[in-house]
Amino acid sequence: MRALVWDGTGLHVDSTIEVRPPGPGEVAVDIAMAGLCHSDVSPMEGRIPQPTPAILGHEAVGTVAAVGPGADVPVGQRVVFTVLRRCGECRHCREDRPNLCSASSRPVTDPFTRDGEVVHQFVRLGAFAERIVVAQEQVIPVPAEIPDPVAAMLGCATVTAFGAVEDRARLRAGESVLVTGAGGIGLNTVLAARAAGAERIVVVDRNPAKERIARTCGASDFVTTSDPALIAPAVRDLVPDGVDAAFECTGHTGLLNAAIKSLAGGGRAVALGLPPTGGTLDLEVRDLFHDKSLLGCRMGSVDPHRKLPDLAGRVLRGELDLAPLVSAVVPMEGAAQLVADLRDGRIDRGFIRFGSDS
Repeated sequence: MRALVWDGTGLHVDSTIEVRPPGPGEVAVDIAMAGLCHSDVSPMEGRIPQPTPAILGHEAVGTVAAVGPGADVPVGQRVVFTVLRRCGECRHCREDRPNLCSASSRPVTDPFTRDGEVVHQFVRLGAFAERIVVAQEQVIPVPAEIPDPVAAMLGCATVTAFGAVEDRARLRAGESVLVTGAGGIGLNTVLAARAAGAERIVVVDRNPAKERIARTCGASDFVTTSDPALIAPAVRDLVPDGVDAAFECTGHTGLLNAAIKSLAGGGRAVALGLPPTGGTLDLEVRDLFHDKSLLGCRMGSVDPHRKLPDLAGRVLRGELDLAPLVSAVVPMEGAAQLVADLRDGRIDRGFIRFGSDS
């Protein structure tokens, strides 16, 4: 089987990877397409620890090829993925909050090997491979009518952003919004804020080329700066009382601090981006004094088995158009260049095609 393997220095196509059959409660899925998320680049940049060699990737769409004992997902079912595993029994699972279930951190047997040695599975998915094995609660059916790139994006960038806006911040029509970072999650956040009826949406990014796509998604204002200290003053020039909700989508702690300083009284700052391991926030606590909130947000703070089908329905009804965010689709051999393009801000959301036609 072929897969993209990160060996600590580069991302390479490797045709010698073996994947074990699914065990109890597991399914094997043939990957059609996977999105390249900044979280996949974080191990390459040393922002989060990851043993090597490893198969990265977590935002993907594919078809169930085999099931293990006790798994009841039909073979042939088209699915997208979630990093969340659940026990189904704890109070968080009973309250439809699987993002808080401790099962996601429990160890599993890595499904990938090479020459008898383990190849590590990134975030218990490792979607940059022609076939993967995951727990059955990590797959969610998706309609065949949704194009591969859009379907893949639903499982990470879209569900994270729409969950953050609609469920975590509970954005109301007429409120004002700040979005820091116009990458895949940031642009989905703009779409979600527009769908929620935000009156003003201010987007901040260091790359001026992002303004066009940000405005296409619904931004009313665009600020270009690489200095976090300039963000709050720029926002207050546009929205003098501050914004009602701020969404930090890059994992940059300086930007999160700027988001907090940009809030109006009663405002909510939501941290969507994955910060580096050990990252700290230089927070002036009094900034929260006027009923302001700092909210963490893991995968949108939602149950993906409920939220994602709703989002898929909105796509099919034409209420949500994600196609403008799809800026590149490449075969496996183009993955290294795709990573470079993402780092340099030349793409919004890039995708890798797997399978026999990759």
